[in-house]
Amino acid sequence: MKSIFILGIIIVGLVISCSGCTSNNSTQISESTGIPVSEVPNLAYDVSKSTGTIKSIQFKGVNLTMNQCLYIFAKGIVMINNGEKGNIPIKTIQKADNPSGTVNTAKIAKNEYVDMADRTYKWMDQNNKVPNYIGVYEGGTNDLSPEMLLRTFVKVLTEYKSSGKLPESVTVP
Repeated sequence: MKSIFILGIIIVGLVISCSGCTSNNSTQISESTGIPVSEVPNLAYDVSKSTGTIKSIQFKGVNLTMNQCLYIFAKGIVMINNGEKGNIPIKTIQKADNPSGTVNTAKIAKNEYVDMADRTYKWMDQNNKVPNYIGVYEGGTNDLSPEMLLRTFVKVLTEYKSSGKLPESVTVP
């Protein structure tokens, strides 16, 4: 009888300590709830596995365009850098009018790529479209094309996924 009582206490303790365990394994993502910043590195990893130019990706039941991914990655990097939690909205983002960029390879320091991410998502918030280019060191310089910027952010976030911290620098491509 005593062993059944102890077993009952253990089971109740496990149930109490694990309340919500299943919800952590099946994070819900939808257009109305957005994507949790904790899922952004997983999305970047999925994008990194794709070869060539892709237009969209299916992620946890939501179809995302690369324009939306660029916004999510930019905002995600800033939120991770600031230690913020929460969801990033899944917005409708139009393509760049005239994409361009002059830099094909670069080593970009953490403070620079975080600044680029900050400028990118804020510009996209204001204009609802991808910028034609983004400057590495300052705004207004057409250093990285939208595709190169996406690749840069994917590299940053996949390294974060594997190490648990944003890299001190990233080399692109």
